[in-house]
Amino acid sequence: MRRMGMHIRGILRAVLVCGMSVQILLGLAWLIKNMGGLQTFQESRWLLVGEGMAGKIYSGVLYRGLAALLSSHLWILYALQLAAAVAAAYGLMSCFVEKNQKALRILGALALTSIPQALQCHLAVLPWSLGTSLLLTETALWRKLCGERREQNRGSAKTAVVMLFGWLLLLLIVPVYAWFSMPLLAAILWRTGKREGAKGRLLCGLAGLAIVLCCVTVNCGWNPAAWNRELAANFLSRTGWPYFQNDYDVIPQPLHDEIGLDTARKVSYYADGVEVSLIPRLEEQYGPEETTSLLWELAEICLKRNLRVDVKNVIWDMAAYHATPPILAMQLRGRAYDSHSGINYEYMKNRAPLLTRCYVTFGSRWWWVMLGLTAVLMVCGLAEHGFSGKSSIWARVREFLRRWFPALAGLEWMILCFVAEGSGIMDYKKTLWVTILWYTAVLSQLAGNMRDSKTACSRKEH
Repeated sequence: MRRMGMHIRGILRAVLVCGMSVQILLGLAWLIKNMGGLQTFQESRWLLVGEGMAGKIYSGVLYRGLAALLSSHLWILYALQLAAAVAAAYGLMSCFVEKNQKALRILGALALTSIPQALQCHLAVLPWSLGTSLLLTETALWRKLCGERREQNRGSAKTAVVMLFGWLLLLLIVPVYAWFSMPLLAAILWRTGKREGAKGRLLCGLAGLAIVLCCVTVNCGWNPAAWNRELAANFLSRTGWPYFQNDYDVIPQPLHDEIGLDTARKVSYYADGVEVSLIPRLEEQYGPEETTSLLWELAEICLKRNLRVDVKNVIWDMAAYHATPPILAMQLRGRAYDSHSGINYEYMKNRAPLLTRCYVTFGSRWWWVMLGLTAVLMVCGLAEHGFSGKSSIWARVREFLRRWFPALAGLEWMILCFVAEGSGIMDYKKTLWVTILWYTAVLSQLAGNMRDSKTACSRKEH
């Protein structure tokens, strides 16, 4: 019976490896077709021509400078982003795969890099690729430190320094991502402070305070009026899109006429219409301070009229950010809801329409298949090794949370932040960290099963 279980597990592992290999080959073909091209995202155009809006789309000063420097040699920028992605993925795989399994490490790194949504960003003038690579590096450093034995774990301070340097790069490349890496930094600083005594705890506490102040300064500034304006704009975008034109009829005078039907239509048609069309229109009539109050008033009107729809859209956004590949397939078939996914896909398929369709379709279906195979592998492993009571289950849960809770907290913070920005602007480019960690979970389980099989074989030989 045990031999049959091992045989089934071997077949499942082979299927997983084959599926990952197909994804890698499709990704390689897509890469060859697109390496010299430019996906014409509006953000990319702003970055390349250096317009003022480039600083309002999450790009940090370092990435803006890099894009301007390499604007005439985009293949170099793409090569840098691909190299960073492969290196980060390889480092993450090294947390789960033993040194003597280099082939599996390389396969895993290539699989994580060739996820369709990720590879699209690696070959685009957008900061999300390098930002995600840094987040994966931070995750790998923390995960590797947690995986070491306690008696060998002497590198907390060095790991903290490296992670702080990575956080600084995040602040210069994608400032908003610096927020989401803070749970990982808090965990490493807490761990380092416990080991280094009173002076170490004081130093780590001051470092944590400096991190928070830097994040607030770079991302938000210190103007409460600007914070209030941003919250009001996001709240109106969240509650008013895409129904603002219908709500326009109940807006009281004289605000109704001053907004105008044309502006109301633009707010309804474009997910970022509040920022691009409505706010400039209101500021012409009322000035900055009163505009903020009017945004809150309009958001309240829209919320009362669209509460049920808004709740449904929030649920859809949460689902789409948590599980992008299957929801993306639904969006492309028109079964879910409007978002940035359609325009992202249009840009992705410009140079290879048929290949892109096969690539994205395979990626969406493979996501379900690999999770199903992984679930079966886990059940087979538990059945083979057996259970040792509730204490063992709780011990496994505690160990999982010890190793992964800071990363999971950062993931949820990321999702909530982008969901709160507005309805209908779900953009999978922003949450590649979430998507890649799904695949990481599968590959880590695959590596664990291979390690268990080798251990069982060596015991049998002895």
